Amino acid sequence: MRSTGVDFLRMTRRQHGDLVVVSLTGEVDVDNVSQVRQCLDEAASAPRPRLVVDLTGLTFIDTTGLGVLVRLLATLRERNGTMALVAPDGQVLRRLRRTNLAALFPIYDTLSQALA
Repeated sequence: MRSTGVDFLRMTRRQHGDLVVVSLTGEVDVDNVSQVRQCLDEAASAPRPRLVVDLTGLTFIDTTGLGVLVRLLATLRERNGTMALVAPDGQVLRRLRRTNLAALFPIYDTLSQALA
């Protein structure tokens, strides 16, 4: 587990079968987005990556964080990979919907649903 200190962000990465699950907890903003990008890029380094990004513990994400998710999705699709989000009803899901980005991703309410 990595923690970014004053940025109030924790990131964890674990393998679940052929899926990589990255969980983000806290806030993603311009101050820590480069660390998020690095963590997600490392998680997606396999030849045909299958990634689940669990945003359940995220309390805030700004447009730079949303941009990282969109760019990673495009990169994964180019490499025949997949990416799903776990975003139960809350601020993060509302932001995805308001920015019309929700339609780009498979979005699940729970991690267990995403892993099924």
